[in-house]
Amino acid sequence: MRRRPADAVITEALRHLDPARGTHLTNAEVERANAAFARIVAAPEHGAVPVEPDRPRRGRGRLLVGVGVVGAGIAIPWLLLGGGTAYGSWTPRPEPLTSVTAARAATTCRVALGVPDRGEHVAVAERRGEWTYLLLAGPGTEAVCLMPREVVGRESAGGEDFFGSYDTDAGAPPTVAPDHVAETTSMEGSTHEGWFSWVQGYVGSDVTGVTVHTSSGLDIEASVAGNRFAAWWPSHQQSSDHPAETWSYTVHLADGSARPAR
Repeated sequence: MRRRPADAVITEALRHLDPARGTHLTNAEVERANAAFARIVAAPEHGAVPVEPDRPRRGRGRLLVGVGVVGAGIAIPWLLLGGGTAYGSWTPRPEPLTSVTAARAATTCRVALGVPDRGEHVAVAERRGEWTYLLLAGPGTEAVCLMPREVVGRESAGGEDFFGSYDTDAGAPPTVAPDHVAETTSMEGSTHEGWFSWVQGYVGSDVTGVTVHTSSGLDIEASVAGNRFAAWWPSHQQSSDHPAETWSYTVHLADGSARPAR
């Protein structure tokens, strides 16, 4: 494989992020990696590169994986992080939605789930790549929606490009120590892009940030708003070949310190 000057930076980033250090590729995997690299470097500078999925995918839609520079960092495709082809635009750091966009997403979420407005407020509203995640919370009720960016604001959504969950027995908020977190929900779901995992819960008054560390090697910055936190990431359907993921948390505190959550 012919190297270019930027390869050293990308290689170092991948070496740091790859949870499967020391794994040796088969000849077939090496050939496939070389072919993918050749397609990437041969693409237009700002173009998106089609990559053949490495496992069956449900539903419709094309897969486009782009490699480029975002700000001062390197945008590394999810495919290269070992997560398959799902949610190619996903990022470990969320982008918070504006209040206007969050309100539009809430409307779409309620309509798609077919539930009335019972006074739920937008507890978390974030975007990771082209996907919008929303947590609505109210007295005894919670709703979670994951939807493509282009359907936000529509009065009709659903099907394989939308995920929604509605709980009418959410229970009272737990009492959380100032420097702790309390996970209240962890589930899996799927859209036409594939499977994903999501977690949510509550944070103490001194917690300003939460990082999720997954058994697949990801470090994910959760959204923290008020006393709530939430995060989601591309995953896989559980099977004998793909056991359930596990994860842990690091809390970031108002005094600037960080430590594993207890």
